[in-house]
Amino acid sequence: MRAAPPFALTATRPRAHLVGRLSARLRRVGLDGVLGDLDRAAERCPVPGEAAGEGFTWDDLDRNDPTWWPQGVASTRSGGVLFVSWYAKRGRLFRTPGSRISVVDRSHPEGPRYRHVLLVVPHRRLGVLAMGTVPVHAGGIAVHGDLLLVADTLFGMRVFRLGDVMAVPRRPTGAAGDASPARIGALRRSAVDGSDVWGCDYVLPQLMAFRVPLRAGRRRLRYSFLSTGEVEGRPTLVVGEYRRKDDRPPRLARYPVDPRTGLPAVDGHGRWAPLEVHEDQPRRMQGVAVHESTWFVTASNGRGSAGDLYVGAPGTWHRNRGVLPSGPEDLAWTCPGEELWCVSEWPGRRWVFPVATDRR
Repeated sequence: MRAAPPFALTATRPRAHLVGRLSARLRRVGLDGVLGDLDRAAERCPVPGEAAGEGFTWDDLDRNDPTWWPQGVASTRSGGVLFVSWYAKRGRLFRTPGSRISVVDRSHPEGPRYRHVLLVVPHRRLGVLAMGTVPVHAGGIAVHGDLLLVADTLFGMRVFRLGDVMAVPRRPTGAAGDASPARIGALRRSAVDGSDVWGCDYVLPQLMAFRVPLRAGRRRLRYSFLSTGEVEGRPTLVVGEYRRKDDRPPRLARYPVDPRTGLPAVDGHGRWAPLEVHEDQPRRMQGVAVHESTWFVTASNGRGSAGDLYVGAPGTWHRNRGVLPSGPEDLAWTCPGEELWCVSEWPGRRWVFPVATDRR
């Protein structure tokens, strides 16, 4: 189980100066700014599956949208606020809006309310400040303090700071074209040198990333999903691979997190190495969570088939067959060891829901 070099990640140079320059062009509002301007209503509802509790579903547009697909889930503020990540399928000429985060207020007196925030990468193009999309699957996300961690399947993990959420100037009422800039799929031009913000009123710029070394080769880990938990009273980040039935066996890995900063705990060489790597894990895994010695894993069985929940630990799993709705994805603790949440992806069957933690 010894961690091999291919599993160690290295930090990229932070983009703090570019984020700062971007905030001089756009208004920095942070997470509270989004929570004060939620524009969509979710609907509480029962969710199919013996291990699924009552949750909620999205509005009609997001519930059935064929372009955007929900993947990851995370929480903050004792579970009162949830984040759900979505990736966009590529369109013509392989253009893509990339990925976004839905900020959901579960405590709203009239039921859950939410708004989409586009993930962007600030960069300089020919000396001009611009924003690029984040074209990742975003199969898993995690929040530790003010930091949002987003899985980047082939290349590692991206890091965002929730306090860096910025508002994009809105189209004036009565302007030509679509008068509702929040409508997903409406392409709009931002105030930052023609950058595309794909209909969103808020953007979250990337702060830094942790990358898989180029020399990792075929042994490199796929960062399909991730979540934070606690083991022996210390924060930890667990990641896993999605592999199909006919692919090689997937793996799970656990990485240390610095409790002071919320960032990965790197060694003296600036590398972030896992504490443990577990080979030969369940196929079609979609999400993982851990608390102390107990692990939870979701696994999908294809569209229209109920999902599975594995409970136990790598090597000693108990498989609960068909106890989750079709298409279960990422997992996240809202109350470590007690309240665990999941999200499902299929159009028309998209739910965000708690998962029973007492199954063995």
